[in-house]
Amino acid sequence: MATKERKLFAELGDEVDAVAFTNGSEPNIDLSFFWVTGISSGIFEEGVAIAAPRRVEVLCSQLEELSARMSGVRTTPYKTMKEREQLVKKRFKGFDRIGVNSGELTHANFKFFKKCAGKAKLVDVTEGVGKARIIKSEDEIERIRKACDITSKTARAIPDLISEGMTETAAAAELNYMMMKLGAATTAFTTNASFGSTTAEPHYNPAFRRLRKGQLALFDFGALYMRYAADVTRTFICGKAEAKQLEMHDVVRKAQQAAIDAVHGDAHGQKVDAAARDIIEKSRFKGRFIHGTGHGLGVSVHDPGGIRASKDMILKPGMVMTVEPGVYIPGFGGVRIEDDVLVTKSGCRVLTNAPRGLVRI
Repeated sequence: MATKERKLFAELGDEVDAVAFTNGSEPNIDLSFFWVTGISSGIFEEGVAIAAPRRVEVLCSQLEELSARMSGVRTTPYKTMKEREQLVKKRFKGFDRIGVNSGELTHANFKFFKKCAGKAKLVDVTEGVGKARIIKSEDEIERIRKACDITSKTARAIPDLISEGMTETAAAAELNYMMMKLGAATTAFTTNASFGSTTAEPHYNPAFRRLRKGQLALFDFGALYMRYAADVTRTFICGKAEAKQLEMHDVVRKAQQAAIDAVHGDAHGQKVDAAARDIIEKSRFKGRFIHGTGHGLGVSVHDPGGIRASKDMILKPGMVMTVEPGVYIPGFGGVRIEDDVLVTKSGCRVLTNAPRGLVRI
């Protein structure tokens, strides 16, 4: 039975009487729908979840009724979109203020909720939903840990999976295949396999470039296990590394360790970011660390929360964050090392365990 409504209304208090979530058609899916219901399979296009302080109900098409019921959530199926509208209007009766997760709501579905709400007021509770999601339960941590284990095993196998002459797309396919063989439902996001100069692009989609001797090879990937994501990056070298590549990797590795060492309950995210950034800024790669040090991880690969210089956040036990400094030189290449950590009172527990050295392919 879904119990996330308790966490949700602990954040919202009496701000609203209920919160309604709905999905559009893929890719316009609100992952908070799955967070609040506990549903671990299915797509639930146009499905509606209504969370009140003491209950959650899912209204869904008959197509996905079994997926909902198997997750233990209260379920009411509908046969037609007209019946869907009638059910939502009926459930909304008696509510004066209805929360909506505007950050993940399509305009069409906002208009649908407004129509169904009648005189009730729609209230944006996106921030409260994010705060409720940021501290993970033991069950959520276990799912993330399993996703991290699958991803770590795949990362350790990369030298055996990837070889000179392989294309980026073929390399990504090898990683995706192994993660699913090890128990992942799918990938948490599009796998980044980049070779040579493309490693300098942090968010890169693999193409047909082939791996050559002397090139850096960067892999950013993660398993999705029962709706929960892992996110790991490792950088390798094909053949023998040159001095600049070795130095880049060494600087990033030291920066990442400094950030991991700075993570603990009540730590300031800006200070954790600074621990990594200061090492890179004092090296010959000043100005080449062009993103934040980490982000939240959960049902989304970019869950609420971040470790960055631009906005401070106090870390709390139970948060799961990535730690991923990098150095990027256009036309030459980039290095990033990323691990997933569980914040504890006195420090953190690193959930991913693949070697961080510059391993040869």
